[in-house]
Amino acid sequence: MFYVKLAGRNIHQSMSNFLPFALSSVVMFLMNLMIATILLSPSLKKLQRWENFAMLLSLGLIVLTIFATIFMIYSYRFLLKRRTKEFGLYNILGLKKRQIVRISILELLMMFLVTVVAGTILGIVLAKFLYLILINLVGENYFDLQWSPLAVGIVTVLFACIYLLLMIISSFSIRRQSSLELLKNANKGEKEPKSRGILALLGLVSLGIGYYLAVTVASPLDALTKFFIAVLFVIFGTLLFYMSFTIWLLKRQKKNKGYYYQPKHFITVSSMLYRMKQNAVGLANITILVTMTFVTLATTVGLFSSINGFLNDYFVRNTIININTTQQQSIELVDQVAEKNGIKLSNPVVYERSNSIVGALNNGKFENKQNLANLTAVNFMTAETYTTLTGNPVHLRGNEAIAFPAVGSLNENQVKFGNRTFKIKQKINGIRNFPSTSRMASNWLILIVNSKSQIQPVLDDATKAAGNHYLLGFDTTISADLTGKDAKKLQTTLSNYRVNGDAPIQRRDDSKTKIEQDDRGEEKTLAGMPPTFERYDDMHQQLISFAGGFLFIGLVLGFTFFLGTALIIYYKQISEGEQDKRSFEILQEVGLSSDEVRQTIRSQVLLVFFMPIGVAIVHFGFAFIMIQKLISLFGTTRFGLLLLTSIGTIAVVAAIYYIIYKQTSHAYYRIVER
Repeated sequence: MFYVKLAGRNIHQSMSNFLPFALSSVVMFLMNLMIATILLSPSLKKLQRWENFAMLLSLGLIVLTIFATIFMIYSYRFLLKRRTKEFGLYNILGLKKRQIVRISILELLMMFLVTVVAGTILGIVLAKFLYLILINLVGENYFDLQWSPLAVGIVTVLFACIYLLLMIISSFSIRRQSSLELLKNANKGEKEPKSRGILALLGLVSLGIGYYLAVTVASPLDALTKFFIAVLFVIFGTLLFYMSFTIWLLKRQKKNKGYYYQPKHFITVSSMLYRMKQNAVGLANITILVTMTFVTLATTVGLFSSINGFLNDYFVRNTIININTTQQQSIELVDQVAEKNGIKLSNPVVYERSNSIVGALNNGKFENKQNLANLTAVNFMTAETYTTLTGNPVHLRGNEAIAFPAVGSLNENQVKFGNRTFKIKQKINGIRNFPSTSRMASNWLILIVNSKSQIQPVLDDATKAAGNHYLLGFDTTISADLTGKDAKKLQTTLSNYRVNGDAPIQRRDDSKTKIEQDDRGEEKTLAGMPPTFERYDDMHQQLISFAGGFLFIGLVLGFTFFLGTALIIYYKQISEGEQDKRSFEILQEVGLSSDEVRQTIRSQVLLVFFMPIGVAIVHFGFAFIMIQKLISLFGTTRFGLLLLTSIGTIAVVAAIYYIIYKQTSHAYYRIVER
């Protein structure tokens, strides 16, 4: 009971030390509990496509748990450092190390109970509010969130493990130090670090590699494979930048006597130099967290805001019907079924396009290999189809072709497929009544040629090269405006049909393909899939559902990352204020005026505060191209809109960052000036 009372009194009397840790613990518990409550609530299964939400929420919960573990260790180590003098006094007054460890463990147990109780009470209220945000973002209408006791149990167990880890850290920290070390550790200064030019160069090289990987990605798949590699290089380079390059730069400034021997420069450079080893980790953490906030928010907001533009580009009419047979057969089939069921297709647009062949285009030569750096998808269209779509007659002779680089660019005057070469007669910027759709390849090329007979050998060669068991050919697309009721009725009726190469036949079994022997005795697969439908309203709901859930997780993670940034900044201000207090007192005693002290303090605080956000903006600037490629995996490549949302995100985060600076700097000034 004595140790329990002593632990309780310690928390009460040192509330200013325990409060930041308690706040971070409760908030991390609360954020995890709210996500877990929505994930495990039966209400989630009443939403359409709830499996997508469950996947995103699970991913968010994993990230939040990892972040909570790292951040709480950081917070508790800060608390331990501020209390080492107190532990040293206990040791001198007669308490043994194991008794001091027992007190620290009891303190942690009390903090754990406070965290669970306060976090659970707040979670019951705020989880419903967070659920309403999710429902509005994804366009659903089921607002009743049912409470999940299982969520409380799981999050409590997770945080019990985190607190157990903190107890181990506390025990190890107290046991390994002597009484004298415990007394002096809180005020222990840093030795002047050595200038490590090799590490400084290594940091710049690491940043350069990360930046190079980010700006040279050629396709979304290429970005996906390089993203985490680039992130690791940038994180490593950021840490070395602060730990080595900044020290090297400060040493250079110190050697510049004309610059160094000025009051404001002398104090700032000396102060930063002696503590840069300690500051480096904190500054690197702030930079990385702010960069993560930029990337998370800009990506999710950009994806969510691009949906309508993407759909407007993709849907020429509100309904798209794809049939894998000739245009004439497709029209006959759809007209026959529509007329029989009294369905009206308004403003129809019909065109044929070949199946895609995917490979690499090097110096005008197409190669059937999957090179992510210059991955190219090629589709063919006949001149007759192009004229029908646009109303512009074209005259192509022999192997002439018109090129439309829908994604990427084409600088060559010819494109060669094996022993077949198409000479580019003209390059165009678009095709009327033809959807512009995002592609996972870095380039998407539409080639308009004279006839199908020129194209089919190329498709046959691509089939062999890919080892496919079905022949590549032509699909027919019919775009038309239909009411929702008529579209569903037509889709239901057409689902009973498949196309057998020669004519549409009604499907009587579940088989979707028909295998037969070609002229060479090899198996080939005739077109046997039923017509497929794409509806504007259905795809809009699907994309809003996914992007809304993605934005929801992005907002939660962004808020959490930024909260971590704010608390780290606060910890830095307190610790640096206490370290600087005595230094500035000495400077005033030797003749530095109060105004000069305040000016020096302001200069140093501004440098420490705004260096991380400046570096974070540079990081994000280099990552922007990679982010754009990654977003295009989800269906949008709208550069201008993504740029605007990114600038807006940076502006908002920077404004909040400035507010944090103004608030936390007051604590620093109070400590230093009193």
